[in-house]
Amino acid sequence: MPERVPAILALDFDGVLCDGMREYFTAAWRAWRRLRPSIALDPPSGLFERFARVRPVVESGWEMPLVIMALLAGASESELLERWRPAPLLAELGLAREAVAAAVDQVRDEWIASDEADWLDHHQFYPGIVEKIWARAGRRQRLRQRDAAAQADDPP
Repeated sequence: MPERVPAILALDFDGVLCDGMREYFTAAWRAWRRLRPSIALDPPSGLFERFARVRPVVESGWEMPLVIMALLAGASESELLERWRPAPLLAELGLAREAVAAAVDQVRDEWIASDEADWLDHHQFYPGIVEKIWARAGRRQRLRQRDAAAQADDPP
């Protein structure tokens, strides 16, 4: 039986086609600063790497600033990986998850509106992905996340 090319191929963008870890961290740090404006402008050395190692515990983007909160409070990576519970951190913050989610969304929306190119630069396609999509689809594809487009306009 000949292989069939699907009319539509839908894949999740972040973490499947694209490594968005730099964007996740930057958005989370900016949201954390919005929630706690008294903290330093720049994240402490090594926080990005620690965040990246525990990012798999995050089920929804609103949790990312709470991961930063926990790491800054001294939680170990193993503790977070084994027993991630955002509810106590929300209680400590005195905020509902909707407020934290709104901060993350607002940070991203403002970032995209003010410097879409920088936001896109914080995403990288995994090696070979664009070529595989072109080879599989055989025609121009446009990949989108939210309102900003990350385009693979010209086949290699």
